[in-house]
Amino acid sequence: MSLSLIVALLLVAAVAASTLRLVLWWQKSGTERSLPRLAALLALTPLSAVLLYLTLFPPPLATAPGTLIVATRGAKAVDAQAGDRVVALPEASVAGAEGVPDLATALRLYPDAARLTVVGEGLTARDLPSAQGRALRFAPSPLPRGIVRLDLPKRVAPGGAFRVGVTVNGVKSATVELLDPAGVVVDTQTLDAAGAAVLSGAARAAGPVSFSVRVRDAAKSVVETAEAPIWVDEGRAARVRVIAGAPGPEIKYLRRWAADAGIDMQAQFALGGGIAAGDPPQPVTAATLSETDLLVIDERGWEGLGDSGRAAVASAVRSGMGLLLRPTAAPSDATRGQWAALGLRVSGTGEPVAAALPMPPDSKDKPPSVTRLSLRLDSADGVPLALDGTHQPLGLWRAEGRGRVGLWAVTDSFGLTLSGEAVRHQDLWSGIFSTLARRPQTAAPTVTPARVHQRVSLCGLNGEAEVLDPHGGMLRPLVDPATAEARCAAVWPAQTGWHLLRVTSSDTVQAVPFPVLAADALPGVRALEAREATYAQVSDAATPVTGAAEGRRGAAWPWFLGGLLVSGALWTLERARRKG
Repeated sequence: MSLSLIVALLLVAAVAASTLRLVLWWQKSGTERSLPRLAALLALTPLSAVLLYLTLFPPPLATAPGTLIVATRGAKAVDAQAGDRVVALPEASVAGAEGVPDLATALRLYPDAARLTVVGEGLTARDLPSAQGRALRFAPSPLPRGIVRLDLPKRVAPGGAFRVGVTVNGVKSATVELLDPAGVVVDTQTLDAAGAAVLSGAARAAGPVSFSVRVRDAAKSVVETAEAPIWVDEGRAARVRVIAGAPGPEIKYLRRWAADAGIDMQAQFALGGGIAAGDPPQPVTAATLSETDLLVIDERGWEGLGDSGRAAVASAVRSGMGLLLRPTAAPSDATRGQWAALGLRVSGTGEPVAAALPMPPDSKDKPPSVTRLSLRLDSADGVPLALDGTHQPLGLWRAEGRGRVGLWAVTDSFGLTLSGEAVRHQDLWSGIFSTLARRPQTAAPTVTPARVHQRVSLCGLNGEAEVLDPHGGMLRPLVDPATAEARCAAVWPAQTGWHLLRVTSSDTVQAVPFPVLAADALPGVRALEAREATYAQVSDAATPVTGAAEGRRGAAWPWFLGGLLVSGALWTLERARRKG
Protein backbone atom coordinates (compact mmCIF):
# COMPACT_ATOMS: atom_id res chain seq x y z
CA MET A 1 0.00 0.00 0.00
CA SER A 2 1.42 3.36 -1.03
CA LEU A 3 1.96 6.25 1.38
CA SER A 4 -0.46 8.49 -0.50
CA LEU A 5 -3.26 5.92 -0.14
CA ILE A 6 -2.60 5.56 3.59
CA VAL A 7 -2.76 9.34 4.06
CA ALA A 8 -5.98 9.52 2.00
CA LEU A 9 -7.66 6.85 4.14
CA LEU A 10 -6.64 8.64 7.34
CA LEU A 11 -8.04 11.93 6.05
CA VAL A 12 -11.33 10.27 5.01
CA ALA A 13 -11.64 8.78 8.49
CA ALA A 14 -10.94 12.17 10.07
CA VAL A 15 -13.55 13.91 7.89
CA ALA A 16 -16.12 11.23 8.70
CA ALA A 17 -15.49 11.60 12.44
CA SER A 18 -15.69 15.39 12.25
CA THR A 19 -18.91 15.26 10.21
CA LEU A 20 -20.50 12.88 12.71
CA ARG A 21 -19.48 15.18 15.58
CA LEU A 22 -21.04 18.22 13.88
CA VAL A 23 -24.29 16.41 13.10
CA LEU A 24 -24.60 15.19 16.70
CA TRP A 25 -23.97 18.71 17.96
CA TRP A 26 -26.65 20.19 15.75
CA GLN A 27 -29.20 17.56 16.73
CA LYS A 28 -28.54 18.20 20.40
CA SER A 29 -28.52 21.99 20.57
CA GLY A 30 -28.93 23.33 17.09
CA THR A 31 -31.59 25.74 15.85
CA GLU A 32 -32.68 26.87 12.46
CA ARG A 33 -30.49 29.91 12.96
CA SER A 34 -27.36 27.70 13.29
CA LEU A 35 -28.17 25.69 10.17
CA PRO A 36 -26.07 27.90 7.75
CA ARG A 37 -23.11 27.62 10.11
CA LEU A 38 -23.48 23.83 10.14
CA ALA A 39 -23.59 23.75 6.36
CA ALA A 40 -20.43 25.88 6.15
CA LEU A 41 -18.59 23.62 8.61
CA LEU A 42 -19.70 20.48 6.77
CA ALA A 43 -18.46 21.95 3.45
CA LEU A 44 -15.15 23.33 4.71
CA THR A 45 -14.12 20.21 6.65
CA PRO A 46 -13.69 17.89 3.60
CA LEU A 47 -12.30 20.83 1.61
CA SER A 48 -9.54 21.34 4.18
CA ALA A 49 -8.75 17.62 4.05
CA VAL A 50 -8.50 17.70 0.25
CA LEU A 51 -6.21 20.75 0.35
CA LEU A 52 -4.01 19.09 2.97
CA TYR A 53 -3.71 15.97 0.78
CA LEU A 54 -2.80 18.09 -2.26
CA THR A 55 -0.20 19.93 -0.18
CA LEU A 56 1.44 16.64 0.75
CA PHE A 57 1.01 15.06 -2.69
CA PRO A 58 0.70 17.71 -5.42
CA PRO A 59 -0.75 16.47 -8.72
CA PRO A 60 1.85 15.35 -11.31
CA LEU A 61 2.59 17.72 -14.14
CA ALA A 62 1.31 16.79 -17.55
CA THR A 63 4.14 15.67 -19.84
CA ALA A 64 3.83 14.77 -23.48
CA PRO A 65 5.44 11.45 -24.49
CA GLY A 66 8.68 12.00 -26.39
CA THR A 67 12.36 11.12 -26.45
CA LEU A 68 14.54 11.62 -23.40
CA ILE A 69 17.92 12.78 -24.71
CA VAL A 70 20.70 11.95 -22.25
CA ALA A 71 23.96 13.87 -22.69
CA THR A 72 27.04 12.05 -21.43
CA ARG A 73 30.73 13.00 -21.33
CA GLY A 74 31.93 14.44 -24.64
CA ALA A 75 28.47 15.47 -25.88
CA LYS A 76 28.37 18.75 -27.78
CA ALA A 77 25.23 20.25 -29.34
CA VAL A 78 22.03 18.20 -28.96
CA ASP A 79 19.40 18.10 -31.71
CA ALA A 80 16.09 18.03 -29.80
CA GLN A 81 12.66 17.90 -31.47
CA ALA A 82 9.32 19.10 -30.14
CA GLY A 83 8.32 17.07 -27.09
CA ASP A 84 11.86 15.88 -26.37
CA ARG A 85 13.49 16.40 -23.01
CA VAL A 86 17.24 16.98 -22.71
CA VAL A 87 19.08 16.06 -19.52
CA ALA A 88 22.82 16.16 -18.81
CA LEU A 89 24.57 13.68 -16.56
CA PRO A 90 27.26 15.09 -14.22
CA GLU A 91 30.08 14.29 -16.68
CA ALA A 92 28.43 16.28 -19.51
CA SER A 93 28.35 20.01 -20.16
CA VAL A 94 25.61 20.93 -22.64
CA ALA A 95 24.04 24.37 -22.78
CA GLY A 96 20.32 24.38 -22.05
CA ALA A 97 20.22 20.82 -20.73
CA GLU A 98 18.69 20.02 -17.36
CA GLY A 99 21.33 18.65 -14.99
CA VAL A 100 20.56 15.39 -13.21
CA PRO A 101 22.74 13.36 -10.82
CA ASP A 102 22.15 10.08 -12.64
CA LEU A 103 19.99 8.37 -15.24
CA ALA A 104 17.64 6.86 -12.64
CA THR A 105 16.68 10.37 -11.47
CA ALA A 106 16.02 11.47 -15.05
CA LEU A 107 13.73 8.48 -15.60
CA ARG A 108 11.77 9.27 -12.45
CA LEU A 109 11.31 12.86 -13.62
CA TYR A 110 10.17 11.83 -17.11
CA PRO A 111 8.62 8.35 -16.88
CA ASP A 112 6.48 8.90 -19.99
CA ALA A 113 9.47 9.24 -22.33
CA ALA A 114 8.89 6.84 -25.22
CA ARG A 115 12.62 6.12 -25.75
CA LEU A 116 16.11 7.15 -24.71
CA THR A 117 18.74 8.70 -26.93
CA VAL A 118 22.23 8.70 -25.45
CA VAL A 119 24.76 11.13 -26.96
CA GLY A 120 28.46 11.46 -26.13
CA GLU A 121 30.88 8.79 -24.92
CA GLY A 122 28.15 6.62 -23.42
CA LEU A 123 26.77 5.47 -20.08
CA THR A 124 28.99 4.59 -17.15
CA ALA A 125 28.54 1.67 -14.77
CA ARG A 126 26.46 3.93 -12.52
CA ASP A 127 23.74 4.39 -15.16
CA LEU A 128 23.78 1.13 -17.15
CA PRO A 129 21.35 -0.76 -14.86
CA SER A 130 18.76 2.03 -15.22
CA ALA A 131 18.83 1.71 -19.02
CA GLN A 132 18.09 -2.01 -19.11
CA GLY A 133 14.83 -2.96 -20.79
CA ARG A 134 14.23 0.45 -22.37
CA ALA A 135 14.14 1.47 -26.01
CA LEU A 136 17.50 3.13 -26.51
CA ARG A 137 19.38 4.73 -29.39
CA PHE A 138 23.07 5.68 -29.14
CA ALA A 139 24.83 8.48 -31.03
CA PRO A 140 28.48 8.18 -29.91
CA SER A 141 31.01 10.96 -30.11
CA PRO A 142 34.30 10.22 -31.95
CA LEU A 143 36.92 8.29 -30.02
CA PRO A 144 39.94 10.36 -28.97
CA ARG A 145 43.28 9.92 -30.70
CA GLY A 146 45.60 7.56 -28.89
CA ILE A 147 45.25 4.43 -26.75
CA VAL A 148 41.67 3.14 -26.57
CA ARG A 149 42.33 -0.33 -25.15
CA LEU A 150 44.98 -1.50 -22.71
CA ASP A 151 44.77 -5.13 -21.60
CA LEU A 152 47.01 -5.85 -18.62
CA PRO A 153 47.70 -9.14 -16.80
CA LYS A 154 45.98 -9.55 -13.44
CA ARG A 155 49.16 -10.74 -11.74
CA VAL A 156 52.57 -12.10 -12.73
CA ALA A 157 54.84 -14.52 -10.90
CA PRO A 158 58.42 -13.40 -10.17
CA GLY A 159 60.43 -14.07 -13.28
CA GLY A 160 57.27 -14.70 -15.29
CA ALA A 161 56.55 -13.37 -18.74
CA PHE A 162 53.51 -11.22 -19.41
CA ARG A 163 51.83 -9.64 -22.39
CA VAL A 164 50.14 -6.26 -22.75
CA GLY A 165 47.51 -5.79 -25.45
CA VAL A 166 47.26 -2.29 -26.94
CA THR A 167 44.75 -0.79 -29.38
CA VAL A 168 45.36 2.69 -30.78
CA ASN A 169 42.87 4.94 -32.59
CA GLY A 170 43.56 7.63 -35.17
CA VAL A 171 47.35 7.18 -35.55
CA LYS A 172 48.54 5.84 -38.91
CA SER A 173 51.73 3.75 -39.17
CA ALA A 174 52.15 3.91 -35.42
CA THR A 175 54.51 1.89 -33.26
CA VAL A 176 54.04 1.06 -29.59
CA GLU A 177 56.77 0.53 -27.02
CA LEU A 178 56.82 -1.14 -23.63
CA LEU A 179 59.13 0.58 -21.14
CA ASP A 180 60.29 -0.89 -17.84
CA PRO A 181 60.29 1.18 -14.62
CA ALA A 182 63.78 2.49 -15.49
CA GLY A 183 62.51 3.82 -18.83
CA VAL A 184 64.29 1.17 -20.93
CA VAL A 185 62.40 -0.05 -23.98
CA VAL A 186 61.88 -3.81 -23.58
CA ASP A 187 59.64 -4.41 -26.61
CA THR A 188 58.51 -2.57 -29.73
CA GLN A 189 55.72 -3.55 -32.09
CA THR A 190 54.06 -2.06 -35.16
CA LEU A 191 50.27 -1.78 -35.13
CA ASP A 192 48.34 -4.10 -37.40
CA ALA A 193 45.53 -3.02 -39.74
CA ALA A 194 43.08 -2.90 -36.83
CA GLY A 195 45.40 -0.68 -34.78
CA ALA A 196 46.30 -3.43 -32.32
CA ALA A 197 49.56 -4.88 -31.04
CA VAL A 198 50.78 -7.18 -28.28
CA LEU A 199 53.83 -6.23 -26.23
CA SER A 200 55.85 -8.72 -24.18
CA GLY A 201 57.81 -8.21 -21.00
CA ALA A 202 59.08 -10.08 -17.97
CA ALA A 203 58.75 -9.47 -14.25
CA ARG A 204 61.53 -9.50 -11.71
CA ALA A 205 61.16 -8.71 -8.01
CA ALA A 206 57.80 -9.08 -6.28
CA GLY A 207 55.52 -6.14 -5.64
CA PRO A 208 53.87 -3.36 -7.67
CA VAL A 209 55.74 -2.35 -10.83
CA SER A 210 54.92 0.57 -13.12
CA PHE A 211 55.69 -0.22 -16.74
CA SER A 212 54.69 2.27 -19.44
CA VAL A 213 53.24 2.01 -22.93
CA ARG A 214 54.33 4.69 -25.39
CA VAL A 215 52.74 5.38 -28.79
CA ARG A 216 54.75 6.98 -31.61
CA ASP A 217 53.40 8.13 -34.96
CA ALA A 218 55.04 7.65 -38.36
CA ALA A 219 57.37 10.60 -37.67
CA LYS A 220 58.46 8.94 -34.36
CA SER A 221 56.81 11.71 -32.35
CA VAL A 222 55.27 10.65 -29.04
CA VAL A 223 51.47 10.63 -29.25
CA GLU A 224 50.67 9.27 -25.79
CA THR A 225 52.36 7.59 -22.86
CA ALA A 226 50.23 5.55 -20.50
CA GLU A 227 51.09 3.85 -17.25
CA ALA A 228 50.78 0.05 -17.24
CA PRO A 229 50.66 -1.07 -13.59
CA ILE A 230 51.73 -4.70 -13.08
CA TRP A 231 51.57 -6.64 -9.82
CA VAL A 232 54.32 -9.21 -9.38
CA ASP A 233 52.87 -11.72 -6.94
CA GLU A 234 54.99 -12.08 -3.83
CA GLY A 235 53.37 -15.37 -2.89
CA ARG A 236 55.15 -18.69 -2.79
CA ALA A 237 58.10 -18.83 -5.19
CA ALA A 238 57.84 -21.28 -8.06
CA ARG A 239 59.61 -24.54 -7.24
CA VAL A 240 61.68 -25.77 -10.18
CA ARG A 241 63.77 -28.92 -10.29
CA VAL A 242 66.43 -29.54 -12.95
CA ILE A 243 67.77 -33.02 -13.73
CA ALA A 244 70.59 -33.17 -16.31
CA GLY A 245 73.24 -35.62 -17.43
CA ALA A 246 76.07 -33.11 -16.91
CA PRO A 247 76.60 -29.52 -15.79
CA GLY A 248 77.07 -26.86 -18.43
CA PRO A 249 76.74 -23.14 -19.16
CA GLU A 250 73.07 -23.47 -20.15
CA ILE A 251 72.07 -24.61 -16.66
CA LYS A 252 74.55 -22.20 -15.04
CA TYR A 253 72.98 -19.12 -16.61
CA LEU A 254 69.49 -20.51 -16.15
CA ARG A 255 70.13 -20.83 -12.40
CA ARG A 256 71.52 -17.29 -12.30
CA TRP A 257 68.40 -15.92 -13.97
CA ALA A 258 66.14 -17.96 -11.68
CA ALA A 259 67.90 -16.60 -8.59
CA ASP A 260 67.41 -13.01 -9.83
CA ALA A 261 63.73 -13.71 -10.53
CA GLY A 262 63.08 -15.21 -7.07
CA ILE A 263 62.51 -18.75 -8.34
CA ASP A 264 63.38 -21.68 -6.07
CA MET A 265 65.49 -23.89 -8.36
CA GLN A 266 67.25 -27.12 -7.44
CA ALA A 267 69.63 -28.74 -9.98
CA GLN A 268 71.02 -32.28 -9.95
CA PHE A 269 73.62 -33.71 -12.39
CA ALA A 270 74.06 -37.48 -12.74
CA LEU A 271 77.66 -37.96 -13.89
CA GLY A 272 77.50 -41.76 -14.08
CA GLY A 273 78.97 -44.46 -11.93
CA GLY A 274 76.85 -43.34 -8.99
CA ILE A 275 78.52 -39.90 -8.93
CA ALA A 276 76.25 -36.84 -8.73
CA ALA A 277 76.84 -33.09 -8.59
CA GLY A 278 74.79 -30.02 -7.84
CA ASP A 279 72.28 -29.72 -5.04
CA PRO A 280 71.61 -32.60 -2.64
CA PRO A 281 69.87 -35.36 -4.62
CA GLN A 282 66.23 -36.11 -4.02
CA PRO A 283 64.36 -39.22 -5.08
CA VAL A 284 61.92 -38.96 -7.95
CA THR A 285 58.73 -40.10 -6.25
CA ALA A 286 55.11 -39.01 -6.20
CA ALA A 287 55.71 -37.25 -2.85
CA THR A 288 58.68 -35.15 -4.02
CA LEU A 289 57.10 -34.34 -7.38
CA SER A 290 53.93 -33.11 -5.65
CA GLU A 291 56.12 -30.35 -4.17
CA THR A 292 57.54 -29.45 -7.60
CA ASP A 293 55.91 -26.92 -9.92
CA LEU A 294 58.14 -27.56 -12.95
CA LEU A 295 60.59 -30.34 -13.78
CA VAL A 296 63.28 -29.56 -16.41
CA ILE A 297 65.04 -32.68 -17.64
CA ASP A 298 67.30 -33.61 -20.59
CA GLU A 299 67.43 -36.92 -22.45
CA ARG A 300 70.18 -38.43 -20.25
CA GLY A 301 68.40 -37.44 -17.06
CA TRP A 302 65.19 -38.95 -18.46
CA GLU A 303 66.90 -42.26 -19.26
CA GLY A 304 68.41 -42.36 -15.78
CA LEU A 305 65.02 -42.16 -14.07
CA GLY A 306 64.13 -45.78 -14.78
CA ASP A 307 60.65 -47.08 -15.44
CA SER A 308 59.33 -46.26 -11.96
CA GLY A 309 60.69 -42.72 -12.07
CA ARG A 310 59.26 -42.04 -15.52
CA ALA A 311 55.87 -43.39 -14.41
CA ALA A 312 55.97 -41.10 -11.35
CA VAL A 313 56.76 -38.09 -13.60
CA ALA A 314 53.90 -38.90 -15.99
CA SER A 315 51.50 -39.26 -13.07
CA ALA A 316 52.69 -35.96 -11.54
CA VAL A 317 52.12 -34.16 -14.85
CA ARG A 318 48.56 -35.44 -15.04
CA SER A 319 48.10 -34.15 -11.48
CA GLY A 320 49.22 -30.63 -12.39
CA MET A 321 53.03 -30.51 -12.45
CA GLY A 322 54.78 -28.93 -15.46
CA LEU A 323 57.43 -30.87 -17.41
CA LEU A 324 60.02 -29.48 -19.84
CA LEU A 325 61.90 -32.02 -21.96
CA ARG A 326 65.20 -30.41 -23.00
CA PRO A 327 67.22 -32.64 -25.35
CA THR A 328 70.88 -31.74 -25.73
CA ALA A 329 71.43 -34.36 -28.44
CA ALA A 330 69.35 -36.70 -30.57
CA PRO A 331 67.29 -38.84 -28.16
CA SER A 332 67.35 -42.62 -28.41
CA ASP A 333 64.52 -44.50 -30.07
CA ALA A 334 63.23 -45.65 -26.68
CA THR A 335 63.19 -42.10 -25.34
CA ARG A 336 61.43 -40.84 -28.46
CA GLY A 337 58.71 -43.45 -27.96
CA GLN A 338 58.27 -42.51 -24.31
CA TRP A 339 58.02 -38.81 -25.20
CA ALA A 340 55.52 -39.65 -27.95
CA ALA A 341 53.39 -41.32 -25.28
CA LEU A 342 53.23 -37.84 -23.68
CA GLY A 343 51.95 -36.40 -26.96
CA LEU A 344 55.22 -34.89 -28.27
CA ARG A 345 56.89 -36.62 -31.21
CA VAL A 346 60.53 -36.05 -32.20
CA SER A 347 62.22 -36.95 -35.49
CA GLY A 348 65.44 -35.93 -37.23
CA THR A 349 69.20 -36.28 -36.83
CA GLY A 350 69.59 -33.75 -34.02
CA GLU A 351 72.52 -31.86 -35.60
CA PRO A 352 73.08 -28.38 -34.12
CA VAL A 353 71.95 -25.54 -36.41
CA ALA A 354 71.74 -21.77 -35.97
CA ALA A 355 68.31 -20.16 -35.59
CA ALA A 356 67.80 -16.39 -35.75
CA LEU A 357 65.33 -14.85 -33.33
CA PRO A 358 62.55 -12.55 -34.58
CA MET A 359 63.11 -8.79 -34.69
CA PRO A 360 60.73 -5.81 -34.92
CA PRO A 361 59.69 -5.13 -38.55
CA ASP A 362 61.42 -1.74 -38.73
CA SER A 363 64.63 -2.86 -36.99
CA LYS A 364 67.85 -2.73 -39.03
CA ASP A 365 69.98 -4.52 -36.42
CA LYS A 366 71.30 -8.01 -36.98
CA PRO A 367 68.99 -10.47 -35.23
CA PRO A 368 70.51 -12.50 -32.39
CA SER A 369 70.71 -16.23 -32.91
CA VAL A 370 70.70 -19.38 -30.83
CA THR A 371 71.67 -22.97 -31.53
CA ARG A 372 68.96 -25.57 -31.80
CA LEU A 373 68.87 -29.23 -32.66
CA SER A 374 67.69 -30.13 -36.16
CA LEU A 375 64.75 -32.08 -34.78
CA ARG A 376 61.25 -32.00 -36.15
CA LEU A 377 58.81 -31.36 -33.31
CA ASP A 378 55.27 -32.58 -33.83
CA SER A 379 52.11 -32.84 -31.76
CA ALA A 380 48.44 -33.18 -32.63
CA ASP A 381 47.48 -30.40 -30.24
CA GLY A 382 50.84 -28.72 -29.63
CA VAL A 383 51.26 -24.96 -29.17
CA PRO A 384 54.59 -23.18 -29.91
CA LEU A 385 56.63 -22.20 -26.88
CA ALA A 386 58.53 -19.67 -29.00
CA LEU A 387 59.18 -18.96 -32.69
CA ASP A 388 62.35 -18.21 -34.59
CA GLY A 389 62.78 -15.53 -37.24
CA THR A 390 61.18 -17.76 -39.90
CA HIS A 391 58.15 -18.45 -37.68
CA GLN A 392 59.23 -22.03 -37.02
CA PRO A 393 58.68 -23.33 -33.47
CA LEU A 394 61.70 -23.58 -31.20
CA GLY A 395 59.60 -25.67 -28.84
CA LEU A 396 56.09 -27.04 -28.34
CA TRP A 397 53.84 -27.62 -25.37
CA ARG A 398 50.54 -29.37 -24.79
CA ALA A 399 48.16 -30.10 -21.94
CA GLU A 400 48.39 -33.49 -20.27
CA GLY A 401 45.69 -34.00 -17.66
CA ARG A 402 45.81 -31.06 -15.26
CA GLY A 403 49.45 -30.29 -16.13
CA ARG A 404 51.46 -29.28 -19.16
CA VAL A 405 54.41 -30.89 -20.91
CA GLY A 406 56.80 -29.06 -23.24
CA LEU A 407 59.68 -29.88 -25.58
CA TRP A 408 62.53 -27.37 -26.07
CA ALA A 409 65.10 -27.83 -28.84
CA VAL A 410 67.41 -24.85 -28.06
CA THR A 411 70.74 -25.84 -26.48
CA ASP A 412 72.68 -22.61 -25.94
CA SER A 413 70.31 -19.76 -25.02
CA PHE A 414 72.98 -18.63 -22.52
CA GLY A 415 74.83 -17.09 -25.50
CA LEU A 416 72.22 -14.33 -25.54
CA THR A 417 73.43 -13.15 -22.15
CA LEU A 418 77.07 -13.14 -23.28
CA SER A 419 76.23 -11.14 -26.43
CA GLY A 420 74.37 -8.37 -24.61
CA GLU A 421 70.90 -9.83 -25.18
CA ALA A 422 70.14 -10.68 -21.54
CA VAL A 423 66.58 -9.38 -21.92
CA ARG A 424 66.00 -11.90 -24.73
CA HIS A 425 67.30 -14.70 -22.53
CA GLN A 426 65.02 -13.55 -19.74
CA ASP A 427 62.00 -13.33 -22.05
CA LEU A 428 62.53 -16.84 -23.43
CA TRP A 429 62.79 -18.58 -20.08
CA SER A 430 60.15 -16.52 -18.27
CA GLY A 431 57.74 -17.39 -21.08
CA ILE A 432 58.57 -21.10 -20.80
CA PHE A 433 58.26 -21.18 -17.02
CA SER A 434 55.03 -19.14 -16.99
CA THR A 435 53.47 -21.46 -19.58
CA LEU A 436 54.42 -24.81 -18.06
CA ALA A 437 54.55 -24.31 -14.29
CA ARG A 438 51.79 -25.71 -12.07
CA ARG A 439 48.57 -23.68 -12.09
CA PRO A 440 46.94 -22.45 -8.84
CA GLN A 441 44.24 -24.86 -7.66
CA THR A 442 41.84 -22.22 -6.32
CA ALA A 443 40.42 -19.44 -8.47
CA ALA A 444 41.24 -15.97 -7.22
CA PRO A 445 38.50 -13.32 -6.81
CA THR A 446 38.02 -11.05 -9.81
CA VAL A 447 37.99 -7.25 -9.87
CA THR A 448 36.66 -5.07 -12.69
CA PRO A 449 38.79 -2.14 -13.96
CA ALA A 450 38.79 0.48 -11.24
CA ARG A 451 38.65 4.27 -11.27
CA VAL A 452 38.37 6.62 -8.32
CA HIS A 453 34.81 7.42 -7.14
CA GLN A 454 33.34 4.88 -9.57
CA ARG A 455 31.72 1.51 -8.95
CA VAL A 456 34.10 -1.46 -8.84
CA SER A 457 32.65 -4.99 -8.90
CA LEU A 458 34.28 -7.73 -6.83
CA CYS A 459 33.26 -11.33 -7.54
CA GLY A 460 34.21 -14.75 -6.20
CA LEU A 461 34.14 -13.59 -2.58
CA ASN A 462 34.02 -16.99 -0.87
CA GLY A 463 34.61 -15.61 2.59
CA GLU A 464 34.81 -12.38 4.57
CA ALA A 465 36.11 -9.62 2.30
CA GLU A 466 37.88 -6.36 3.04
CA VAL A 467 39.51 -3.77 0.79
CA LEU A 468 42.58 -1.85 1.98
CA ASP A 469 43.46 1.48 0.35
CA PRO A 470 47.02 2.88 -0.01
CA HIS A 471 46.72 4.87 3.23
CA GLY A 472 45.52 2.01 5.40
CA GLY A 473 41.79 2.70 5.22
CA MET A 474 39.49 -0.29 5.09
CA LEU A 475 36.18 -1.07 3.38
CA ARG A 476 34.11 -4.17 4.11
CA PRO A 477 31.99 -4.92 1.02
CA LEU A 478 28.81 -6.92 1.50
CA VAL A 479 27.91 -9.68 -0.95
CA ASP A 480 24.77 -8.95 -2.95
CA PRO A 481 22.20 -11.68 -2.13
CA ALA A 482 21.07 -11.61 -5.78
CA THR A 483 24.52 -12.96 -6.81
CA ALA A 484 24.43 -16.14 -4.74
CA GLU A 485 26.55 -18.15 -7.19
CA ALA A 486 29.03 -15.49 -8.31
CA ARG A 487 29.12 -13.87 -4.82
CA CYS A 488 29.71 -10.32 -5.99
CA ALA A 489 29.94 -7.05 -4.10
CA ALA A 490 30.85 -3.48 -5.00
CA VAL A 491 32.98 -0.66 -3.64
CA TRP A 492 33.56 2.95 -4.61
CA PRO A 493 37.26 3.69 -3.96
CA ALA A 494 38.03 7.24 -2.92
CA GLN A 495 41.80 7.17 -3.61
CA THR A 496 44.04 6.33 -6.52
CA GLY A 497 46.85 3.79 -6.30
CA TRP A 498 47.16 0.13 -5.40
CA HIS A 499 44.36 -1.38 -3.30
CA LEU A 500 44.29 -4.86 -1.77
CA LEU A 501 41.26 -7.14 -1.73
CA ARG A 502 41.65 -9.71 1.02
CA VAL A 503 39.20 -12.62 1.29
CA THR A 504 39.40 -14.77 4.43
CA SER A 505 37.69 -18.16 4.55
CA SER A 506 37.93 -21.00 7.04
CA ASP A 507 41.17 -22.40 5.60
CA THR A 508 42.67 -19.83 3.20
CA VAL A 509 43.42 -16.13 2.85
CA GLN A 510 43.40 -14.81 -0.71
CA ALA A 511 44.99 -11.45 -1.50
CA VAL A 512 44.20 -9.74 -4.80
CA PRO A 513 45.87 -6.37 -5.42
CA PHE A 514 44.32 -4.03 -8.00
CA PRO A 515 45.15 -0.51 -9.18
CA VAL A 516 42.67 2.36 -9.02
CA LEU A 517 43.19 4.95 -11.74
CA ALA A 518 42.32 8.63 -11.64
CA ALA A 519 38.96 9.52 -13.16
CA ASP A 520 40.62 11.32 -16.09
CA ALA A 521 43.34 8.72 -16.75
CA LEU A 522 43.40 6.92 -20.11
CA PRO A 523 40.55 8.95 -21.65
CA GLY A 524 40.52 6.81 -24.79
CA VAL A 525 40.15 3.59 -22.81
CA ARG A 526 37.37 5.12 -20.73
CA ALA A 527 35.55 6.30 -23.87
CA LEU A 528 35.73 2.89 -25.57
CA GLU A 529 34.54 1.07 -22.45
CA ALA A 530 31.52 3.38 -22.16
CA ARG A 531 30.81 3.08 -25.90
CA GLU A 532 30.85 -0.73 -25.90
CA ALA A 533 28.74 -0.97 -22.73
CA THR A 534 26.14 1.46 -24.14
CA TYR A 535 25.97 -0.30 -27.51
CA ALA A 536 25.10 -3.49 -25.61
CA GLN A 537 21.98 -1.71 -24.30
CA VAL A 538 20.75 -0.49 -27.69
CA SER A 539 17.26 -1.78 -28.43
CA ASP A 540 14.25 -0.74 -30.49
CA ALA A 541 11.67 -2.35 -28.24
CA ALA A 542 11.14 -1.55 -24.59
CA THR A 543 10.42 -4.15 -21.96
CA PRO A 544 7.45 -3.20 -19.75
CA VAL A 545 8.69 -1.82 -16.44
CA THR A 546 6.58 -2.80 -13.47
CA GLY A 547 6.10 -0.40 -10.61
CA ALA A 548 7.16 2.64 -12.63
CA ALA A 549 7.82 5.71 -10.56
CA GLU A 550 5.45 8.68 -10.67
CA GLY A 551 6.39 11.68 -12.76
CA ARG A 552 7.35 15.13 -11.56
CA ARG A 553 4.76 16.73 -9.26
CA GLY A 554 3.67 20.35 -9.31
CA ALA A 555 4.33 22.99 -6.68
CA ALA A 556 2.78 22.48 -3.23
CA TRP A 557 2.62 26.08 -2.06
CA PRO A 558 -0.70 27.09 -3.75
CA TRP A 559 -2.46 24.17 -2.10
CA PHE A 560 -0.82 25.03 1.22
CA LEU A 561 -2.09 28.65 1.08
CA GLY A 562 -5.58 27.46 0.20
CA GLY A 563 -5.53 24.97 3.03
CA LEU A 564 -4.32 27.67 5.43
CA LEU A 565 -7.22 29.98 4.47
CA VAL A 566 -9.81 27.21 4.78
CA SER A 567 -8.36 26.11 8.13
CA GLY A 568 -8.55 29.72 9.35
CA ALA A 569 -12.21 29.92 8.33
CA LEU A 570 -12.94 26.62 10.09
CA TRP A 571 -11.25 27.84 13.26
CA THR A 572 -13.32 31.07 13.18
CA LEU A 573 -16.63 29.20 12.69
CA GLU A 574 -15.76 26.71 15.45
CA ARG A 575 -15.11 29.52 17.94
CA ALA A 576 -18.37 31.22 16.95
CA ARG A 577 -20.21 27.89 17.39
CA ARG A 578 -18.86 27.40 20.88
CA LYS A 579 -19.70 30.99 21.93
CA GLY A 580 -23.19 30.59 20.49
